[in-house]
Parts: sequence; C-alpha cells; structure tokens
Amino acid sequence: MKYKIKQYDTFTLGKDVNLAIVKGMAGVVLEIWSDDSYEVEFVKPDGTNYELNGQFIFTIDR
Repeated sequence: MKYKIKQYDTFTLGKDVNLAIVKGMAGVVLEIWSDDSYEVEFVKPDGTNYELNGQFIFTIDR
C-alpha cells in the first residue's frame, strides 16, 4: 500500500529528475495533480531554491 502524500509533505527524492535535481535531495510537495504527479520545490541549506534554467518548481511523478 502506498503512503498517501499530502500537500506540504516533505520527502527525499528517489531518482534524478534533471541535472540540478538529483536523487537524495529533500523536497516539499506544493500541489498534488494526481495520486502519482506532484508539483514540488527543493531548498538549499542557505534557504534559497534550487533552479534549472530559471525554473524553481518542478513536476515529478511517483
């Protein structure tokens, strides 16, 4: 049984998304598009967001 992910849950990424967002990073769920698709962000230790090509929010699939 899968854990029911909720808005603002934190998680550890299980796979690379792109060159900047990689396995092991901590993220937070901002929006839930479906049971398997989420809009998320990742924050650096200094409090700023990770970004790639000006994008700070990413859609990932479970």
